[in-house]
Amino acid sequence: MKTKFIALLSIGLVTCSAAFAQVRTDISVRERNNSAYDVGEQGYNAHNFSVGFGLGSSKLYGDWSYSNPQPVYIGYFEKNITPTISYGWTVSVGDLSTRDSYTKLRSFNHFTSVDQHITVELGTLFYAFDKDYYDNLLLRIIGGVYGGTGIGIINSDIKRIANSSFDVPGAVATENPSILTNSTALYIPINAGFNLHVPKFWIFKGCVFNANFQYSSTMSDYIDGYKPPFKANKRNDVYTVASIGFRFFILHPSEY
Repeated sequence: MKTKFIALLSIGLVTCSAAFAQVRTDISVRERNNSAYDVGEQGYNAHNFSVGFGLGSSKLYGDWSYSNPQPVYIGYFEKNITPTISYGWTVSVGDLSTRDSYTKLRSFNHFTSVDQHITVELGTLFYAFDKDYYDNLLLRIIGGVYGGTGIGIINSDIKRIANSSFDVPGAVATENPSILTNSTALYIPINAGFNLHVPKFWIFKGCVFNANFQYSSTMSDYIDGYKPPFKANKRNDVYTVASIGFRFFILHPSEY
């Protein structure tokens, strides 16, 4: 009985050791993989789908001159077209604030936005001239610089706003309300940023660390809640979000 117990225990220890050996906790940017894209000698660990999250800081450029930075929480879902071109969706929930330095006019917007976008990394250009560029560490890192655009929709829920009649010189007659506390509008996101691709990280088969700056040109003048009836007020509101994020890949072409 004792002999059988020792034998079973030995088999168990060997099995556990073999399983533990498969767990990777280091970061490797040179590991060969079975990616369907096959960029460079070492391949490119670019899975098809990735999800993640981010945290950002917003600034609003509306009708008033000053905006306090506010937090923005971001969720990502991306699909790779190629290792350096992807499209996806971003969901953002956050705040936008603005105020006039000379009056008591100010507002606080708790917004929700969803956009669909496409991003193209600089590596796309490198690949056009050298299909093995990914084997060069410097080009591989620089290749993560990207730009992109898309279209989105934003819902503005103005939680706090200072009222005003705008009955001042320079005002013009208009059928539009001067204040609107809830509105929905389209916007054009313009993105610039950097993706750091890591083929192996901890328990993830691959992941991306991201830094992004988004300039959102909206099709509304009510993002700050105000639409002053002034002749000079001809521009819609704009806001920006500077963020950092993390995405991990959830599917791989070879797993289909």
